[in-house]
Amino acid sequence: MSQTLPKLSHHMVDEAQYNLLRSVGYLNAAERLDIIDACEFGDIAHIKDKRKSGEPYITHPIAVAEILAGFRLDRDTIIAAILHDTVEDTEVSDDQLAQRYGEVVARLVDGVTKLKSSSHNKQQNKAATFHKILTATLDDPRVLIIKLADRLHNMSTLDAVRPEKQRSTAQETLDFYVPFARLMGLNDIADYIEVLCYRNLDSDMYNKLSDKLLQHGLGRNFQREAIHRYLTIVLNNLGLGSGHVKVLDNRVVIYRQFFRNRGEVNALLRHYAFEIVLDNIEACDKLAYYLIKKYQIDDSHISDNIRRPLPGGNQSLTLIYERDNDFVKVTILTTQMQQAARLGVIGAEHASDVSQSVIQASLRNMKELIDEDSLDSNSPDFMGTISTINELMDYLHSSKILCYSPQGRAYELPQGATALDFAYAVGPMVGNVAVGANVDGKKAKLGTVVKNGELVEIEVGNNSEPKAEWLGFVVTNKAREEILRWFKDLSAPDKQRHGQQALDRALKTYQKSLEDLSTSDWDNLIEWRGLSEKNALFEQISSGTLLPQLVVSRLFSDEVTRLHAEEHSHEPTQPQQLVANAAGVELDFANCCHPIYGDPIVGHLSRHGLVVHRHKCFSLDDIRKDNPYQVIQLRWRDDKALRRTENGEYDEKIRFPAYLKLSIALSDEQISEVIYHLRQLNIGVETVDVRSSDTIVHIIVRSRIHLAQGIRELRSLLGYPNIMRLYQL
Repeated sequence: MSQTLPKLSHHMVDEAQYNLLRSVGYLNAAERLDIIDACEFGDIAHIKDKRKSGEPYITHPIAVAEILAGFRLDRDTIIAAILHDTVEDTEVSDDQLAQRYGEVVARLVDGVTKLKSSSHNKQQNKAATFHKILTATLDDPRVLIIKLADRLHNMSTLDAVRPEKQRSTAQETLDFYVPFARLMGLNDIADYIEVLCYRNLDSDMYNKLSDKLLQHGLGRNFQREAIHRYLTIVLNNLGLGSGHVKVLDNRVVIYRQFFRNRGEVNALLRHYAFEIVLDNIEACDKLAYYLIKKYQIDDSHISDNIRRPLPGGNQSLTLIYERDNDFVKVTILTTQMQQAARLGVIGAEHASDVSQSVIQASLRNMKELIDEDSLDSNSPDFMGTISTINELMDYLHSSKILCYSPQGRAYELPQGATALDFAYAVGPMVGNVAVGANVDGKKAKLGTVVKNGELVEIEVGNNSEPKAEWLGFVVTNKAREEILRWFKDLSAPDKQRHGQQALDRALKTYQKSLEDLSTSDWDNLIEWRGLSEKNALFEQISSGTLLPQLVVSRLFSDEVTRLHAEEHSHEPTQPQQLVANAAGVELDFANCCHPIYGDPIVGHLSRHGLVVHRHKCFSLDDIRKDNPYQVIQLRWRDDKALRRTENGEYDEKIRFPAYLKLSIALSDEQISEVIYHLRQLNIGVETVDVRSSDTIVHIIVRSRIHLAQGIRELRSLLGYPNIMRLYQL
């Protein structure tokens, strides 16, 4: 083959071209000739360009194309990868690419081309680029896989750039590209990129774990082989001999758990992963049933994602069990599921109907984040794009669940979403007239929190209308915006009527009604809101600026003292004032879960006022079942609320208790070091309780971010033990 290829500008470019052509043997002769032409065209376009390492620049995009050839992608994708930087970095135009290689190649190259403007800052340019990649990916998913292969090659060759640049590139990749790839089902390539992110984020941590993996490599191989032999014997004994057992490289999971402080090094080294490919779903169930009985696997370690695929559409049946002190993860799937899992959205035609439905659920959610008119190639709205990308980042990093309609259509929701959120995910014509729900065949209220995999049927009433108190418990932006849109279109008298009715319903929580309110009660409320009369208060309720649940909490809590934020504006910020949508209401912070600034929070309407809990607090489970409307969504004010001085210093009065469990028993010397290093970060240490095999440290912090800084400092100081935050002592 080397004799038939044209000589290019440098022997390294010749080698890159040769390796690529060896990888695209699955394409026909005409397509391979087009790829040879693209290598030559790109070589000429980038002739003056060099990489930081000094190599000819064109070696990078040709290497990106070779990565994609490993996925057996089509001619257009391979050529677009070879030429993906030409429009951005050279004199080549979109029109030239379209004329020479076709409109599809030109469109793919445009999708991965950065947006830059000298009149905008780095953050705005980056947001605009993310926005463009997202929009282009939703139009053609091949844009994303080109960008991922580009990142994969860049991340593996970052040694030539500054350490700060290595870290920032790794963080950006981990924040945006990796979760985006997983949501699109591109887990194979995401795994490789994620490991490289950790290597470039913190080389000391990475090297510590890598050295451990090398030290224990022989022992791990021995164990893997033993488990592999055993699983093969099980298949034969069950009459499933046509199945195939494959050892999985689970390093990405080990690195992820280690970097995210989810386990000790020595325990993580005893985790093994296997994939078993069988002929059909019945065979998958048969093997799973045997292993569940054999190892008494409890429900928390069984994930049936065959019937209920994961976000990204991946289908499998996953079991985790303990065997001789080893933790074994077995992923059971069919050949069709394995093929679909490799390329996610790009190989969606290989996926089952339910898997495709799940991928479409993610695509719908992301499309709703994009304002189609907010950005075009001629006049990008750089400022508007930043807020869109911030919403996208929140979405990518939120815990997601999938619920299903009776027709089997999947809807992706954030964890903590309610049946009403599901109704609005189906559409506003359903949400606006919802009156109740059936969840897995059982009657449920609209405020009921739905769980992953549940089948949800919404009951509707022809004459039903949205209610203002719904704004207190819906979680999704879509539901909130649809409810607000409905109220916005009402006349002023109708808004007042709806606000009045909502307040009356909220009062029933305390066995009260509007007739029970005295003149002084009304005066108190009107003064609190800075209004002139009742109707204005009702309009605030129906406009979403005031929750009726908070009005009731202010009126009927047992506390005598109430906070008036306006009266305390000259005083240092109090923790209660950090909750954005509960100003003027008596707040308490729950001792059952110890929420701190930055935790996702909800409020429980109790006789003692509004009690702030972490949104996952176990003590709310029963309340949510019986009285879901008593739990309302809360949000913190932004970080500026913590800063009181012009030079950005933090208010010393904003202090939250937190409890850490260290997986080692500290010595006296280590205790002194811990206290010293935490105080350097302005973290207070209340008590240190050393026990036989661990240590409990009670600290005082400003926020969740402040706490994370302290945990990182302690892990580095103490040799990377596992450190857990305890929510209840």
